[in-house]
This record gives sequence, C-alpha cells and structure tokens, in this order.
Amino acid sequence: MKKLIVLLLGSLLMFTLFTGCEDEPEKVEAPVTATALYVLNSGGQSISVVDLLDGTVYNNVATVGTWPNQLVYKDGKLYCVNTGSNNIMIFDVDDFAAAPEVIDLGNGKNPQNMVFVDDNIAYVSCALSSSVLKVNVASKTVLGEINAGLGCTGIAFSEDKIYASNTAYDAATWGYGQGTVTVINTTTGAVSSTINVETNPFSIGTAPDGKLHVVCTGDYWSSWGKIQVIDPSTDIIVNTLNIEGSPGNICFSEADDMAFLTVWGSGCLSYNTETLTAVNDTSNFFLGKGGSGAAADGDGNIFVSVWDDDQVVQLDKGGIVLGTYNVGDSPSSLTMKLE
Repeated sequence: MKKLIVLLLGSLLMFTLFTGCEDEPEKVEAPVTATALYVLNSGGQSISVVDLLDGTVYNNVATVGTWPNQLVYKDGKLYCVNTGSNNIMIFDVDDFAAAPEVIDLGNGKNPQNMVFVDDNIAYVSCALSSSVLKVNVASKTVLGEINAGLGCTGIAFSEDKIYASNTAYDAATWGYGQGTVTVINTTTGAVSSTINVETNPFSIGTAPDGKLHVVCTGDYWSSWGKIQVIDPSTDIIVNTLNIEGSPGNICFSEADDMAFLTVWGSGCLSYNTETLTAVNDTSNFFLGKGGSGAAADGDGNIFVSVWDDDQVVQLDKGGIVLGTYNVGDSPSSLTMKLE
C-alpha cells in the first residue's frame, strides 16, 4: 500500500495532473488592467484574469495546451508551459491572442517549469528527458539542451547560473534516489557542479537576497519536507530548515522576507527567509485548504489557488482572508502583473 501511495503521488507531481476532456467554452474578452493576477486553470485548460484594482474576474480569456503546468508573466506577455503538448504557448495580455507559433520543445521532454535570464532567453526544466533546454522566446527556437539529473522539475536563476532540481523519482522502484541540483553556467552552457540535497527536491526558487531555496518534498510517507539554502557565490548548502509536511512549490514575499510553500489540499506553510524560522507549520497551515499554487505581491499579500473549489483566495500576511475569486476549472499556477 505504501508503494502504491508513493507511485500515485510521485506521478501526480512529476508529470502534472491529468485532466479530462471537456467541451471548449466560449472565449471571454478581458480589459487591459495595470495590476492583475493571471490564473492557469489546469482542469479547464484555460487562463483566468483577476483585476486586482476592482476584483473583477474574467474566466476563459485564452485556451492553453495539454496538461498545462506553469504560467509566467513577463513584459506584457504570458508564457504557458504545456507538459503534455511539449511546448510553450505565448499570449499577449492586451488581447490574450495566442502567438501564431508555439515554442516546440520536442517529443518526450515533459517540460515542467521555465525561468528567464534576460528579455529573450529562458531555460526550461524537462522531467522525462532529465534535461534543461535553453530557449529563445523571440525566435521561438530551442538553442540547446543540457543534461541534468533524473526527473528534472524545478528551475531558478541566480548570479549568471541556472539551478535545476532533480527529484530522482524512479517509476520502476516507486521510490526516490539521491536528490540533486544541477548548476549550469549560462555563459559557457556547461554544467559547473552537481549538489546533493535531501529527498525529492521538487522545486527551487531564488529568494530576494539571491540565495537558492530548494524545496525537498520528501517521499510523502516516511520522510518529510526540508528547505535547503544554497549560496550561489560558493554553490554550497549553508542552511537547512525542517519544514515537515510535503511542500511542493515556493514563492517569496519581498515585503516581509517571507517564503510560502504550497501543500496540496492544505494551503501553505511559511517561514522567514532571513532567520530561517517557521511561521506557519503543519499545526497552523496558512489558509488550511488549496495549495495547488501561490503567488505574492509587493505588499505582503499572498494568493493561493484552491484546486477543488475552483477559487483563488487572497490573504494578508497574518492569514486574514481579503478576497475570494471564482476562477476556472482546477486552478494551479499563478503569476502577477504589478505596475
């Protein structure tokens, strides 16, 4: 039974959530807004927009690909990483029209997440091919592929280096091997080092101070969550925080030096990035439901997507609910436009 649980949970997180086929709903037009939350609805294969100035929600402003996993906002455009379609779709947020060409990443890649290093160049983690792709989003071409570790999922950028976290999930044994982080020099394109970390480093993020926070989820039943902090000046682990639970993704609130960790079905755990002390642990979850995705604004507010309820909930740093937005089917990844 334990092996079955590990298989189900590992497959759920490694290859994203499988969704059923539904009739495509009619597209809705949304106005241009200066401050917006963009919501990736994985079940509905759509994008919702929350106008944060007046609270209006516009659902189904665009249709995305198969098994969409991540939505990224940059310079007036949305980039959607479609795991099942093996591509990245680009949308203009002025009218949510899709670019006529997708960025084709190639069969068998299973792309998970992307991170920009400048206006045109991004790197994409690919779980099935255990590699990182260098992509030019302007020309919509793959410029190169770098070998990473088994089950490459998380990706972050700091000090001219890419950090890709590798879960080492082995479907044959239904378990996890040695978790690692692959460090790639963006100037040379070469792997400069490989850092051993704790079990199942599912995601990784760059804190406001430039340090890398590796979210080691654990195996969901015998080992639990840990945060390991890497100093990019030395590529050495300088701190470890026992967070407990099974955290998935991470986001940062620069306003109050906080990090938020999504936990499926439970909401968020949180900790202070300066002192590395837990604020919300498994005894007092932030929100207490949802946890499929999270984003923070510059004012200390946190937005949490609630997969089962088709909602996004906005809370202040004390956990007080400020708003609830009804979005599309099964919301997951969140990204923001702040002006």
